[in-house]
Amino acid sequence: GTAELKPGKGASPEKTILQALHKAEQAEVTAWVQGKEAVFPYLPIPEKQGEVAEHMSYKEIGAERYVFQNGLVLNLKHTDFEPNEIKMTATLGHGRLGETKPGLALLAEMLLPESGVGGLTEEQLKEVLAPYSAHVRFQVEQDSFQFQGKGLKNETELLFQLLYTNLYDPAFREDAFQRGMQRIRQTYAQMESAVEGMMHLEGERFLAGGNLRYGAVPLEMLNRITVADIEQWLRPVLKESGLEISVVGDFDQQEILGLAGIYFGGQARKNFQKLEGGQIDFPSGKSLSLPVITHSEKGMVTVAWPTADFWDISRTRRLNMLASVLDDRMRKLIREELGAAYSAYAYNRPSLVDPGYGVLRSVVVVDPPQAEMVAGKLKQLGTQLTDDKITADELKRALEPTLTSIRDLVRTNRYWLQSVLVQSSRHPERLEWPRTIQSDLAAITVEEISALAAKYLQPEKAAEVVLLPAKKE
Repeated sequence: GTAELKPGKGASPEKTILQALHKAEQAEVTAWVQGKEAVFPYLPIPEKQGEVAEHMSYKEIGAERYVFQNGLVLNLKHTDFEPNEIKMTATLGHGRLGETKPGLALLAEMLLPESGVGGLTEEQLKEVLAPYSAHVRFQVEQDSFQFQGKGLKNETELLFQLLYTNLYDPAFREDAFQRGMQRIRQTYAQMESAVEGMMHLEGERFLAGGNLRYGAVPLEMLNRITVADIEQWLRPVLKESGLEISVVGDFDQQEILGLAGIYFGGQARKNFQKLEGGQIDFPSGKSLSLPVITHSEKGMVTVAWPTADFWDISRTRRLNMLASVLDDRMRKLIREELGAAYSAYAYNRPSLVDPGYGVLRSVVVVDPPQAEMVAGKLKQLGTQLTDDKITADELKRALEPTLTSIRDLVRTNRYWLQSVLVQSSRHPERLEWPRTIQSDLAAITVEEISALAAKYLQPEKAAEVVLLPAKKE
């Protein structure tokens, strides 16, 4: 047990154990009483049900939209990709963009699932849902809050009941908050001792000009947030904000329409008000070098260039191809010139909320003595792409795996839900993307990619982050 048995003054170890046993025997034992059985659903069905005010059919992509009198938007696409399964996403609010304090989004995403719902703890909710596959997960995105659900066709109403309860009877429990904060502090400690973690803690924010919506919010800011702060920020959004529900899969359309009207069509909700992001100042020509107290002997070098935001989809697709070409050249450089087993990759990440902001980055995990040399080589690769025309073979190597993956992707519920229907009432252009995704990618030319390289990969625009291991003094 946990009794202190070290030799010393006082009773012997044997006597200590006997005393503890005698004390336990004298303690009063109360009879076990079975707790109240958890029941779900426990909220009454809404008395007022909604009516459809408008119906739009998008025949080219096989999707439907219903707008209810209270403003509820319901997007539907029936598929047979995964028989007997449905996926659902409810979208509302402004997510991380609407934070009143930095870090609220991170802590809300942690707190809400761990708190269960108002009438049931997390453990009780798991217990009542154990016989079912249906579940709903809360997530905070850059520009919205989302409840992502999944279940079987015969669990459709259960999914709507779970969403309804999360919106109208959320829980914000102090004990769940304390448990979550303990894990977050442990995670931050782990990030501080790894170069990849330090990139998230410091590097991402540096590349976003210090904006706290990028990378990890400083722990000292998280420590000042309370449960009351999260509830005050989130509860009104869940209850009042304009709601869009998107459903994809093998469902009964009339059943979905009826359930949407019953659970969400009758309550008054506010109209969605667009919230603009801000101007992000990319640190062109600047560098950040930080030591990382770690047992690892590897460092990490990132050379990045500012690009553009997400919403010109043709440009975004081509910037992704430019990143793939750069990735290919990086691997060739490492294999042929450096001769080392480095980990190297490149990718473009455009912002969904901040106009004009995106970052194309090249990343290499390095031996520390070679960090400066590798950073120089990465910048040279960017310059070469601006000066030398990309070859047809390079473009082919970048395009072929992408086209293959796209052909598979468009046969999944996940693509139609997350890339097309979700937030399509806010961004109608999403409904056009499936019509062009394969043909537009196949039409990409060497000249287009070379022009983007010349525009965005100019050497004076580059910024670098160098993270090197250090020993604790």
